[in-house]
Amino acid sequence: MDPDKYQQAWHAQTAQPKVIVHADLLLEEVQRHQGNFQATIFWRDFREVGIAVLLLPIWFYLGIRTSSPWTWYLTVPALLWIIGFMLVDRFRHRPKPSEPGEPLIDCVKVSLAQVEHQIWLLRNVFWWYLLPFCISILAFFFHTAWLTSSAWWEFIASTLALSSLLAVVYGLVYFINQRAVRKQLQPRREELLALLMSLGDESSGESSGESTGEPETYAIVPASLSPFAEERFLTPSGAGIRNAVAMVVLVAALILVVVLVDMASRISDSQYAGTAQSSGVNGDALALQVTELREQKSLVGLAAMVMVDGKVGAVAAQGERIIGSGVSVEIDDRWHVGGITKSITATMIGRLIEADQMHWSDTVGSVFSEPNVHADWKSVTLRQLLTDIAGAPANFPRELWSHRPKPGIESTRARREAVMDVVSQPLPRPAGQMYSYSNVGMTIAGAMAEEVTGFSWEDLVKQEVFEPLELTGSGFGPPRSPSDTLPQPRGHRARLAGKFAMDDDADNTPIMGPSGTVHMTLRDLCTYATEHMQGDLGKGKLLSKETYERLHAAEQNQYACGWVVRYPDSRIPYKNYWHNGSNTMWYALVVFVPEKNMVVAVASNDGDSEKAEAAAWRVVEASVSRDPLPGQSAFAKKSPFAAIRWQGNQPEVMLDDDWFTLVSIGDVSVAQIVDFSKQKYDQLWQKRFEEDLVEVLTRMGHPPADSVTLIVESLFTGEQIKMENVVMSEENRKAIRAAARSRQDSSQ
Repeated sequence: MDPDKYQQAWHAQTAQPKVIVHADLLLEEVQRHQGNFQATIFWRDFREVGIAVLLLPIWFYLGIRTSSPWTWYLTVPALLWIIGFMLVDRFRHRPKPSEPGEPLIDCVKVSLAQVEHQIWLLRNVFWWYLLPFCISILAFFFHTAWLTSSAWWEFIASTLALSSLLAVVYGLVYFINQRAVRKQLQPRREELLALLMSLGDESSGESSGESTGEPETYAIVPASLSPFAEERFLTPSGAGIRNAVAMVVLVAALILVVVLVDMASRISDSQYAGTAQSSGVNGDALALQVTELREQKSLVGLAAMVMVDGKVGAVAAQGERIIGSGVSVEIDDRWHVGGITKSITATMIGRLIEADQMHWSDTVGSVFSEPNVHADWKSVTLRQLLTDIAGAPANFPRELWSHRPKPGIESTRARREAVMDVVSQPLPRPAGQMYSYSNVGMTIAGAMAEEVTGFSWEDLVKQEVFEPLELTGSGFGPPRSPSDTLPQPRGHRARLAGKFAMDDDADNTPIMGPSGTVHMTLRDLCTYATEHMQGDLGKGKLLSKETYERLHAAEQNQYACGWVVRYPDSRIPYKNYWHNGSNTMWYALVVFVPEKNMVVAVASNDGDSEKAEAAAWRVVEASVSRDPLPGQSAFAKKSPFAAIRWQGNQPEVMLDDDWFTLVSIGDVSVAQIVDFSKQKYDQLWQKRFEEDLVEVLTRMGHPPADSVTLIVESLFTGEQIKMENVVMSEENRKAIRAAARSRQDSSQ
């Protein structure tokens, strides 16, 4: 019986209450429709699982290619969930193959069960399909908006726009699925139920043909045949073709997206190929390193300066002031230094302390007499605020970040109001007990200086730091750089696939100026750090040796007043003081090494602080702890003893014509020196110990002075003797080298 006969029976139902249908033909039609339905479901599941599997590597590629935040990868578990859910669902509800002789009523029941299961799936599609993606995508939207927004309103606007877009798209998907339930699955379910009821009636006595030998027939109500009067679902071949086309289109679209993202990344990443600008004896070597690092880290611009003995030994800059502009950064450009501002504020306060206008022991309660100052804050000292052990919160409330008061009285008033709002609340943690990096603490210290002197923080910094040191390339906020001329670099932020130049006034709020709104040239930054380095030796211009030592004395976590104290390690074998800063659009690092009388400053107009920091420390390490750059003097060729001989691994040395067993040089034992030499120089360790002692000790992080202290042991009495101020001389080293050559010649 062909479908036309079913349609005729359907339209003739008013005149013919029941029609006679051969059982085999009816079974064949039921099985045919069941097969089409199963094919539709199979190709739908195949499409969904295939897309999810295809998206997994693409998702990882896009995440890595665009340096997306970690929330981008939350979609991976959602994709795995969909793949697993659909595969498990198909396994649990895998269709039973139709058989030619199976009971018609059983075949209809199987079809009904399949339809009802699909109704359940689509009615709950939000929970098992849409919700996992909603969670992962919303998390990514919120995280990205948080990272890229500089104000609350911008964050809220971004999240609302993105969330609305997601709601529209997913709402449409949900509507389509529920419409399919209403228009396709629910009518089919009702029709199958009607057919099942008719078959049930027939099985109770109305079927014919069982005893006559004629084909079995059923008298069926025409409405029960409606599932076969129209094709609601595609045939297996039709479904396959349609889904194959859909998959091809999807794959093409995804490939296009990947290509576009890759193109966008290439355009927005700095592809600048201009030459570096450099100066100084070692400028060429530094320029080569700066160029390589900027390209490796995909930074917009990178600049560095090395100052030794107060003189510029090398300076180099390479990259663009604005990405894609082709306008090169220069060695005299100004750079936002972020948190390096903290030590500048502390230095200014040190000047006020020496002028007896402030004291290290001043408290928040003694400076701000308002009754609403919380008891927790009243005993917090100026010293605790400067060294980040005051227990202050890390940052001001986010709604203040976009506040832009004008410099002068308005800025001072806004800063005081913000500070009073903070100190009217309980301390987040007890003062003096633990280190906690805080922009609020230094801002409170700056506000205290304003309260005591009556001058704005900006004016105090200019009067007490910039002007005495003649830092003419320093100022507040980012360096101004109009788009038509671009006289200075612009800060940049990473946004998904690319980097975007910010306005030339984009910065932290001036309220937190004491913690991070200064800009400087590299020369000014190095001059400022050199002042601190010289200050420890009592040669500073701004402060006494005692005050500088106080500023550089760490309280907890090696943090001092805007400086981090770093002790010798395998990467930098000298004690050094450093600080970095970033307002998320710029990055800067400054390091001074007293033992080398060296300052290194590095800056970038790229807010990718992780990559900029990695590049900056590479420059520092190359300048400080690695082999000297071309043009620098090599390690001194000196020795404190005139001859060396060996008893196994133990050196014996000649001092004043007598032989002694060497125990230690300064604070370093001979055993430590021997072990280091063996690891570093392998078979040449004895030669290096004898002829290059200065280099060995320097690489260990203990560079010797012109005279050293030796601990030796008498070969006759075994008594240990301390010899102080033993001169390191070139004559001694020459004698040792001559003896080594003589031994070598005699052995040949």
